[in-house]
Amino acid sequence: MGRTSDAKARLIEAAMELIYARGYSAVGVQEICAQAGVNKGSFYHFFPSKQALVLTVIDAYAQYVQQMWEEAMLAVPSPLERMLRVFEIAYEAHRTLVDACGQMRGCPIGNLVLELSNQDETIRQKLWEVCRGWADMVERMLREAAASGELHVRDIDTTAQSVIAYFEGVLLLAKAQNDPLVVKQLAQGVKYLLETHRRDHLDKSQ
Repeated sequence: MGRTSDAKARLIEAAMELIYARGYSAVGVQEICAQAGVNKGSFYHFFPSKQALVLTVIDAYAQYVQQMWEEAMLAVPSPLERMLRVFEIAYEAHRTLVDACGQMRGCPIGNLVLELSNQDETIRQKLWEVCRGWADMVERMLREAAASGELHVRDIDTTAQSVIAYFEGVLLLAKAQNDPLVVKQLAQGVKYLLETHRRDHLDKSQ
């Protein structure tokens, strides 16, 4: 079986790589075990099912993406510049991946939403919790910006979800074109989204 102390971590890592590259349905437990160097019997010691494994993988994906967002949030003070920084970091990450494997794979969470949300209710709920958590993070940033007077957004919750929807949509378009440059080219769109909300509020307040 190999080193039992890190077998679970190796299973998670192997599943993350294989599912991201090919999707959940195309990857079997035996293949995950083979890549991880763990026998199939030991797999079921850690995970009662493939579904249980993918729920753990979703958490790992979510943590990775959230770290990217948090890095961008701390990098610059302006909320608009923070959003642009998110897209810049995403572009660099996907460009590196395309250089390595030739594939623009998109968002791992978004991919699973498209593949599994109509097939498994437990997984769908988990994926929505992740998306909601990302929107909450953007919402906190928008509330801070509103409190300081930098932005005047009337519906912060809807705007936060719109930012996440735009981000996921951009990654989907980039995946469709197999070109990470799309992420960079469309980054300004999130700035227009926030500024539109701001203009709308200011126009109605005059």
